[in-house]
Amino acid sequence: MKKALSLILVITLIFSCNSGNKKNKLESISLKDTIFVKPEILKTDKLLSVIWNIKIYDSILILNSPDGKGSVQLLNKHTGKYISTKCIIGRGPGEFSDMIDYKVVDDSIYIYEPTENSLSVYKSDTFFKDSLSQGANKIKFEKHKANYDVIPLNSYYVSRAAMGPRFALFNRNGKYISEYEFFPDYYKDVKNFNHKSQLVQGFIFDLKPDLSKFVSIGNIGGILEIFNVEKDSINRILERKILDPNLKIESENGWLQNEDSKIGFHGLFTTDNYIYTSYSGLTIKEFKEKKLMDYIIVFDWDGNVKRLYKVEGGLRALAADEAEGKIYIVTKDSEGGDAVGVIKM
Repeated sequence: MKKALSLILVITLIFSCNSGNKKNKLESISLKDTIFVKPEILKTDKLLSVIWNIKIYDSILILNSPDGKGSVQLLNKHTGKYISTKCIIGRGPGEFSDMIDYKVVDDSIYIYEPTENSLSVYKSDTFFKDSLSQGANKIKFEKHKANYDVIPLNSYYVSRAAMGPRFALFNRNGKYISEYEFFPDYYKDVKNFNHKSQLVQGFIFDLKPDLSKFVSIGNIGGILEIFNVEKDSINRILERKILDPNLKIESENGWLQNEDSKIGFHGLFTTDNYIYTSYSGLTIKEFKEKKLMDYIIVFDWDGNVKRLYKVEGGLRALAADEAEGKIYIVTKDSEGGDAVGVIKM
């Protein structure tokens, strides 16, 4: 790992708070201490296909990587040794559809199935040791029949709704409470259903582990927003605009983006201290050749940039182990296949 001696990376940021009367303030930040890193590929005895996401629990890497049997592969984070396959695909007790999203919060594992619009909640000892034939608290969500993913937040669940509003708020039994409709003003010209659906898919979100707030990032341009929930209402408390998406909507039936549109964030991982993101900044035309993000940008929960890494070989998803000073990434191996890489902070 080495720091750049002469590189000055300038990111133009527009910062705004959701305070009603405050206008967006242009803020230019010069980052002299960009860190160049080369990941070490974690060797594993498990043949992996595509890796969609990566999480950490204790000494275990949890990979969303379907293998034909199940959607989740467990590896030892130190040795890469294969442990087991979870989220077995099927229709029986404790089995799942082939599309899932999962979160790790304290000693619980949350598995959301979009096709079922249901959330299964497991204690970690049950998830890692048992066959999952029983032991899950399963929650079905009312009103909104389709969501991309769901996160817990204090006494609520928040969903990234697939149709209708941007976010929906539920109690812990899945009962609908309220919703949040607003997108950043970069997207004010996005009006028809087709384009709104594409826009929603361009954002992902995750919770702060203490359950007090959540962060949303976008890859149609670079947007970072932080939200909380008060009095049964979702509120945006911070918005940071890093990259103009350069949208040029040419047809109501066409794609929202074109080859000149900019790609911002992709991967997201949170701790109580920081928000870890993978970031590109390229146009779609440029990105088609690389298909990986170049940077890791680390924010604090006030939206300040704390560290920036340039990753040799690129990355998609990521997960941070702050106790050991490591970042695990989804990258490519020497043969072009998906692999887990390890970076020292």
